Amino acid sequence: MADPVLRVEGLSIDYEVGAGLVHAVSDVSFSMLPGRVVGIVGETGCGKSTLAHAIPRLLREPPARIRRGKIWFRGIDLLALPKWKLPLVRGTGVSMIFQEPINSLNPAYRIYDQIAEAVKVRKIRQAAGTPAGKRRLVPFDYSRREGPSAGEVLSKPVRSSVLSGRKLPFDRRDSEEIRKEVLECLLLVRINDPETILELYPHELSGGMRQRIMIAMALSGRPSLLIADEPTSALDITIQAQVLTLMNELMEEVRTSILFISHDLGVIAEMADDVGVMYAGHLVEFGPVSEVYEDPRHPYTKALLRSVPMKYKADGELPSIPGSVPNLSRLPSGCTFHPRCPLARAVCSTDPGPPFERAARARSPDQWAACYFSEEVASLP
Repeated sequence: MADPVLRVEGLSIDYEVGAGLVHAVSDVSFSMLPGRVVGIVGETGCGKSTLAHAIPRLLREPPARIRRGKIWFRGIDLLALPKWKLPLVRGTGVSMIFQEPINSLNPAYRIYDQIAEAVKVRKIRQAAGTPAGKRRLVPFDYSRREGPSAGEVLSKPVRSSVLSGRKLPFDRRDSEEIRKEVLECLLLVRINDPETILELYPHELSGGMRQRIMIAMALSGRPSLLIADEPTSALDITIQAQVLTLMNELMEEVRTSILFISHDLGVIAEMADDVGVMYAGHLVEFGPVSEVYEDPRHPYTKALLRSVPMKYKADGELPSIPGSVPNLSRLPSGCTFHPRCPLARAVCSTDPGPPFERAARARSPDQWAACYFSEEVASLP
């Protein structure tokens, strides 16, 4: 079996805020094999996006604090890397599609400039790994960089100190190749008339088109791992269907590992090979999509699937999970789901449950559930 492209071990993340310590992610562990699509699903506020942003170390620290755990990406512990080395992993190693494309694209630059920058970064890193005699660039230590003075900022545009007095590592021939690659990226995401789109600014595009640009930018670095953090939640239902169809087609063409974050069970069923279910910062079940959806082994997974509307409203009230999601700054003792769980026992209020035991009587050996009473879940309505 191939080595995992991503392995998360016992990851716990807190936020230090005025209201206290918020336990956003608690003891999460899972792994991803090359070429697989893993979906993470759960209610709003369960820690999905915090987990997604923690993998490429995009969380602002503080207020975020990674309490413990490890994040292994292709054999590298990302939590052990100094911050100045993290940009060497992002883009070409781990790339991300954000939830709001209008907030992720730079409004002051044309579409071409933003995608071309990602292509240039990849080419620079490829050149740094070529044999002697080719161009080699030494990574710059941003943690030791002295910032410009206020006078310099106000009197003239700030230029990167890395390239000052140095010839740019791209000649005219390289620029033509870069433009060709940018056009190929736009054609890859099914954008008609890419020559026109290249010269536009983000505000001149529709929401669906901006999200296609974000996907093209993420794929232009040819990453080993692509993280999609609810890429369709800000789009209307028609454009959402188009973007999902596009991503399905791209998965067949690009063959990269994808971590897909969503609160929509239908989207995960359509997109993912494996699925992890999160509740109150905990990963409560993980396994192949077909097995988890057809034979859930955790009470929360069963209740979540039951809450999906399957019939018309005239057929009666929609099923719902009693109670409410706990406050992440004041989590209940023991299993976090026990106040709402129909299978709760006395032990559930004191024992958080097995860290991740193999689900009892599960048909798939890869299905896992964090519940002592997983064998009784099938009897629930």
